[in-house]
Amino acid sequence: MPLITRFIYPLSLRARISYKLYRFFNNLNDKNVRLQFANHIKLDVSKTDFGHKSIIFNGFYELKLTRQLVEHAKKGGVMVDVGANYGYYTCLWAAQNPNNKVIAFEASPPNVAPLINNITKNGLNSQVTVLPMAAGKEKGEMKFSLGGHADQTGWGGFTIMDDDGAVVVPVDTLDAYAEKYNMDKIDLLKIDTEGADTWVLYGAERLLREKRIAHIYYEHNVSRMQLLNIGEDDSINFLHDCDYTVVRQSANDYYAYPNK
Repeated sequence: MPLITRFIYPLSLRARISYKLYRFFNNLNDKNVRLQFANHIKLDVSKTDFGHKSIIFNGFYELKLTRQLVEHAKKGGVMVDVGANYGYYTCLWAAQNPNNKVIAFEASPPNVAPLINNITKNGLNSQVTVLPMAAGKEKGEMKFSLGGHADQTGWGGFTIMDDDGAVVVPVDTLDAYAEKYNMDKIDLLKIDTEGADTWVLYGAERLLREKRIAHIYYEHNVSRMQLLNIGEDDSINFLHDCDYTVVRQSANDYYAYPNK
């Protein structure tokens, strides 16, 4: 039985109302949650995670980005999802077109099994490649903090601090991956790495300078960026240097595309 919030329109109003209700509902069904923009897709999520509650209540997460991604996905192509979490955007992209492909990077070990589960249960294995590793500025290994909050699945990220809860994860660059697997073009690059989005872009310098990435959506987590010694303007300056236009969509959300 869907929550009553699923019957509220427009969707922007649904999101605002449900946000006020989150704290009153803890015993939520977090299995087989249908998506608003791909009703045949059912995700298993985490009822304690703040972002996942949006999916449970609304059928979507980050409404503006979801709408933009769906419009791109309908045209077909390859998405690279860096920080795929439980697979919301990965499954959403694959569901829009049977020929769509996704390369899903997920560095947080606890998230890998739920990500694979959601891909498998929706029959998307042939469309999605899961990489249980991080994408970054150089190949190798790096410490990855799990975030210190077991109820929040997306708070993990790179750390250069002493952190007893950190694990070491493998890191690849998008340039290296694209060269190894002869990937000519990335139609959409979505990055959500809790502060290290700039490093992901650095690791795609060749792809960017050759304008082989058509659309980029990424975030700024300023507090986490400061811990990694990443400046707030670093990503923007780098993308400008690669001849991309950068549009600030909200306080912490950015969209970039190559200049003609």
